[in-house]
Amino acid sequence: MNSAEPMPDQQRSPVLMADERIGVNDAVAAAVTRSVGSMPTLYLVLVAFTVYAALATWWPPLHRADPYPFPFLLFLNNVAQLVLCLVILVGQRVLSAAADRRSVQTYENTEMVFQQVVDLQAHLDRQDRELSRGLSLLESSPHPWIEQHRVQDPPQAADQAVTFNDRIAAWLTTRLGSVWAFYLAAGTQILWIVLAQTGVQRFDRYPFLFMTFLSSLAQLVFMIVIMVGQDVLGRTGDRRSEQTFLDAQAVLHECRRMKQRFIAQDRVIDSLTGYVTGQVTERLAQAMHDTSERVAHQARVHEAMTTGRVPAEADVLRPWAELADRKRAASRLQARRIGENLASIGCFMVPAFDRELAAQLDDAEVRRLAELEYGHWMQDRITARFTNLSEWHDRDDALPLPWDELPDAAQLQHLRAARRIPIVVEQAGFQVLRAAPAAG
Repeated sequence: MNSAEPMPDQQRSPVLMADERIGVNDAVAAAVTRSVGSMPTLYLVLVAFTVYAALATWWPPLHRADPYPFPFLLFLNNVAQLVLCLVILVGQRVLSAAADRRSVQTYENTEMVFQQVVDLQAHLDRQDRELSRGLSLLESSPHPWIEQHRVQDPPQAADQAVTFNDRIAAWLTTRLGSVWAFYLAAGTQILWIVLAQTGVQRFDRYPFLFMTFLSSLAQLVFMIVIMVGQDVLGRTGDRRSEQTFLDAQAVLHECRRMKQRFIAQDRVIDSLTGYVTGQVTERLAQAMHDTSERVAHQARVHEAMTTGRVPAEADVLRPWAELADRKRAASRLQARRIGENLASIGCFMVPAFDRELAAQLDDAEVRRLAELEYGHWMQDRITARFTNLSEWHDRDDALPLPWDELPDAAQLQHLRAARRIPIVVEQAGFQVLRAAPAAG
């Protein structure tokens, strides 16, 4: 997948239960669930039933209208339970639909993660072959679940209703788990009471014992349907949990494979980097020496031409191979610091490819390079002095002066060496580039 293209998951929001509540009816069911499904409502119901039972027992007017065992209270309780059963069925349908959508979204997101993992593994494999001349640095197979995931659909609640009885329960949940069923039940109860009170129907007068019986029977049916639905949702949840577990296991397996690849590549890269760094340092140190030798030779020639005196070894150019080990080590140390010093002024060193792009150092940058290198040189001398006291016993014990206290003539020597850095870099086969345009 092209990294410039927007990821599909960046254009979607997580699935919420509110996404499944569409329309006025679902809004009513949600409002009833929020208001009734709370502990204050439970406390209110308990208090109301307790007060009513106490009044019906001890207050004569209410006792004559609804004596123990409180037929009206029993009827009202059955009606409320019937309504709540329908609301629970609506909530169960909403939960099931939202869970199905979440399952699909999780499946699609996991598939995109697996695709990215496969692409990363392929990229690392190409790097392996480039680093190891065609051989893979890690011989291991991808997790088998990555391939199985593509051909296995996300778990849905409908897929778990496999038996005839499960399908009947799913059908009842779909039909009864709606606000229209809630309206129908409530309307039937109200109409039944109105017909009884107006004398249209006389076989179930107050306290509506037959309606109470029907409500109890309906509650029993709905409770069983709810329990079947809970069982189906539980099996679906188990399947989703199993799939999520396998997804996480596959991702963890691939992450470990990538870590092993990185470790193997690090060994090769460290080896290559050490070799390249050593070669670059050697070339820079030799180029620094050759440049310094030519500058010193030109100075001796100029002195001979202006004074008429020929300095000792005026025509000698000391080859790099004939230098003492101590001098070559000092040159290598100075060469290793070139990249660090260039970085401090916003430049870096790359293999030469276009001379026109080479950075031109201004006076402030040259002065900064000279000051940095002089600081390193001064620190090296102080460290060497206190490390090898026996070698410094008979030498001058004066400490080097800070850069700002150096005479102009002494600073000039270091400034010239700093100005020659681009030349040294070029002779070593590299060039200096500027990381960002110079300000002003």
